[in-house]
Amino acid sequence: MNFKLYLESRNYSVKTIESYEKAITTFLNWLNDEQIKVTEAKYNDVLAYIKHRTDKGDNKSYQQKHITVIRHYYNYLIRVKKVKDNITANINIKGIARRLPHDLLTAEEMEEMYQRYSVVGIIGKRNKLMLGLMVYQGLGTEDLGKLEEAHLNLKDAKINVPARRRSNARTLDLLPEQVEGFTEYITKVRHLLLELTDKETHLLFTSWGASSRFSNMQAVLLRNIKRYMPQIKSLEQIRMSVIAEWVKKYNLREAQYLSGHRYVSSTEVYQQTNVDDLKKSVLAYHPFKQP
Repeated sequence: MNFKLYLESRNYSVKTIESYEKAITTFLNWLNDEQIKVTEAKYNDVLAYIKHRTDKGDNKSYQQKHITVIRHYYNYLIRVKKVKDNITANINIKGIARRLPHDLLTAEEMEEMYQRYSVVGIIGKRNKLMLGLMVYQGLGTEDLGKLEEAHLNLKDAKINVPARRRSNARTLDLLPEQVEGFTEYITKVRHLLLELTDKETHLLFTSWGASSRFSNMQAVLLRNIKRYMPQIKSLEQIRMSVIAEWVKKYNLREAQYLSGHRYVSSTEVYQQTNVDDLKKSVLAYHPFKQP
């Protein structure tokens, strides 16, 4: 297996793979000029390379991109058993602002949002199942759009969420109410939808109209939610809120698994969100707070 095949196995796009191959070639050429074997490079060698890129005029975002690519390359070398450790594991470029999750909903608000969603007709039943997967399993719209009927395991009350380019596969529990709803959906509702729209697809969720684009379904779902909860700005807001609740409830690795994040750093962002919420609470209710 070469580096390209490794990246393909991780579901990266052709454009990303080309970009990563170009970046790693630059790094390997620098190592060659410095007479350093990639399998013998050390932590300080990578830092020296980043300084070299800085001297070349790279900004911090571009430097971080190089670190990311080199980290992937060493994960590949570990995979093919050429090195034992990833020397870039603790290297990050300081000063790059990361956008924190915002406008998060409470667990109570999300439960209310789900319970109040009106189940009218076959579209209403389909949409409530989609909303339930967002609220209880934290699925994003890309996850929902790729689900197939085969991913459901109603006998064991599980759903197998496949890996995507930027997320890991995971198996999540379904609530009894969801199992009941999906049983009706699979045996009756979905078949009726396919029949009425004259479609053939393995996808779990299909649209009512002629188009098969999932974006149309999510637009209808969001519009319906906003009618009774206008504070909802996007469906991604729901997923972020669920992950924030998981980070409060579980340890970091458990929350990472449930959310499907490839890197724990993506989950760690939500810890910062919770700290900020705590600071706001202290400022709001501290007895010595000035009016």
